[in-house]
Amino acid sequence: MRPVIYGIVFIVIGAIYIRKPTIFRRGLWMKTSIAIRTLSETNYTRYLRGLGYVLVIAGIVLILSKMI
Repeated sequence: MRPVIYGIVFIVIGAIYIRKPTIFRRGLWMKTSIAIRTLSETNYTRYLRGLGYVLVIAGIVLILSKMI
């Protein structure tokens, strides 16, 4: 049951990153995230959208692995 829960959490977080990739580009994260400090705005958006897709795929794999 845990892989299904983790899969759902990964899918939700991935969907948030895909939908709104600049959600963490303010406040405390501006000073601590290396990606925010080193990447340009467009590259950071690409990076987080790519991370979102990876998380969604990982979530689907976790859910399907439990069903098999």
